[in-house]
Amino acid sequence: MNNNVFFKKSFYITYVTVIVLIVGAFYIFKIFDKTSSDIERLTLQSNIEYINNITNNLANLINKKTDMQLVNSLKISKVLRRSLEENLGMFRTKRYKYIYVVQKLPNTEKFCFLLDGAKKDKSGFLEIFQPFNIQEWLEVYKTKKPRYFKHRNIKSLWLTYLKPIVQHNKVVGIIAIDFSLNEYNYMHNTLDDLSFSIKIFMSLLLFVFIVVLIFVFIDKKRVYLLKKQAKEIQNFNITLQKKIDEEVIKNREKDKQILEQSRLAQMGEMIGMIAHQWRQPINAISAASITINMRAQMDTLDPKSTIELADKIGELTQHLSKTIDDFRNFFKDTKEKQDMTYDELVISTLDIVGVSVQNKNITIITDIQSDIVFCTYVNELKQVLLNLIKNAEDVLEEKKIKNAFIKIEAVENRLIVRDNGGGIPEDIIQKIFNPYFSTKTLNGTGLGLYMSKTIVENHCGGTISVTNDAEGAVFCVVLPST
Repeated sequence: MNNNVFFKKSFYITYVTVIVLIVGAFYIFKIFDKTSSDIERLTLQSNIEYINNITNNLANLINKKTDMQLVNSLKISKVLRRSLEENLGMFRTKRYKYIYVVQKLPNTEKFCFLLDGAKKDKSGFLEIFQPFNIQEWLEVYKTKKPRYFKHRNIKSLWLTYLKPIVQHNKVVGIIAIDFSLNEYNYMHNTLDDLSFSIKIFMSLLLFVFIVVLIFVFIDKKRVYLLKKQAKEIQNFNITLQKKIDEEVIKNREKDKQILEQSRLAQMGEMIGMIAHQWRQPINAISAASITINMRAQMDTLDPKSTIELADKIGELTQHLSKTIDDFRNFFKDTKEKQDMTYDELVISTLDIVGVSVQNKNITIITDIQSDIVFCTYVNELKQVLLNLIKNAEDVLEEKKIKNAFIKIEAVENRLIVRDNGGGIPEDIIQKIFNPYFSTKTLNGTGLGLYMSKTIVENHCGGTISVTNDAEGAVFCVVLPST
């Protein structure tokens, strides 16, 4: 209890401290922001004032030494040009690197050099010059007032200051000074970094404040929720067992219904198989009966032919009887485990479904390389194998695969059923064992593979899985060997 009280006191002290820090940081930020703006403004203003003084002196010097039009004076006297350029060069420093005088060419937006204070790569007299930000230069001619603008090259930030040279109330040229703003830019960046750091600090404080506020709210909410949850848990515990029992009953009923639906679906398929199995023997019996009848009417029925036809009818009748036994054994509700090999399983299943599949031009290939004896539920495994074969048959028939085949392999304790139907799409292959999930466009219940998985894993203690190979789907049943 004492620890809880101490925690709450510390918590609220932290809360108040954070509020004070936020208010203080905000006040400091406002002062810093105003101070940094003043520093930047005064720094730039001092540079502009200094350059303005330089250009005033240069303008006065040029006006003093040229008593006629500026261009004409400079054309006449190379000595004058050299002297003025030396005067321009006196103001050249590392920061004030380029100092030059240009004049606008009549009826164009191009300029030409009159004087260039550069030490190297000096531009020639009347050499054409096309400046950047042409509107700023033209505005000097229009307003007869100085202008400046910032610009950036690859390496640094520059400011160009433009001073008009006025003679007889007319702009006859422009003194241009390019000077580096790197120091100003460095100071600006430094102030920005400091401002950003303060903002980050304030954001962190605000975040802490919000977190503390949330914890205060959560702490109050927690007590309320604990009381509410305790009551809900008490009520829930009273009805939990009842709900569990109800759900268990529902799940058992659901599984029972699914099993019944799967069994009915397989019985429907079996009826079709019986029809396929019986069609040929019945036709043969009918043909033998017609033969006996015709020969009797024609008085050509001899004892030997009669015996042969009777024997044939007897064989066909036994085949029909065996078919009935196979189907009856298949659906026999036997819950006792029996010994079985994969070879016996495959043969007994193909006795039921083989003719039906082959009548649809699907080749059945068997490759049994296992003689392991399994003690398991034989009839249920027949249902699994039958379902895998019928699924492959439906796919091959639906896609109209040429040279269709179903291959049944047995290697050690693995039973593999594969086909050349193109396989199962990767986006649904993990869902095909789910109940009521079907890939068939018609007559698909979605129960066959679900029940197959239930039989193999829950009843027989094995596993069933599916993959795709280059030709189609590959189902693999693995049974525990005894």
